[in-house]
Amino acid sequence: MAAHLLCAPAAFAQSRVEMDGSRLAALEFGLVCPLRIIGSREAPGTENGRIEIFEGEPRFVESHSVPATLGASFGVRVWAKEGQRRLAVTVRSLHPPFSGTGTREQSFASSIAPDAPMTHIYSFDMPHEAVPGLWQLEAMAEGRLLYSVTFEVVASAAYKGPAPDCADAPVLSQASAPAEPAG
Repeated sequence: MAAHLLCAPAAFAQSRVEMDGSRLAALEFGLVCPLRIIGSREAPGTENGRIEIFEGEPRFVESHSVPATLGASFGVRVWAKEGQRRLAVTVRSLHPPFSGTGTREQSFASSIAPDAPMTHIYSFDMPHEAVPGLWQLEAMAEGRLLYSVTFEVVASAAYKGPAPDCADAPVLSQASAPAEPAG
């Protein structure tokens, strides 16, 4: 999949948001205001082997464009449909290769249930992570795609998207489940 992403950017640019409406009730995406980090947990499929645990609710500002700036964060939050059982989920970030490491894909385990939405946020914590190009945030459960959202990371000087108002950022990028199940 990562090779497909990097070899076919036009195809992914056209299909920016996919959501399995048979299992998901809603999806939010976009730039994310900073959140207070309260811990971390092991995630062997990521470059540094850990993911951060944050406090509070993320606030998304709709954008498929992300500045390649240290500290920039973007992501996806999804809610399972009522009556859906808890699902074990593999969350993946697919991206251009990182300079020095060549890393193109990172993944970690999570879960989702109607009373427990799942959030997938990527932050540029290290300079080598802020790589321009197409980035895909996605999740799989039971061998099926739950969601996939494509972002374009652009050089900071070329970024023309919204600037998050992190003092009081409304959720602007919300999608509802399609009438027919996706996938």
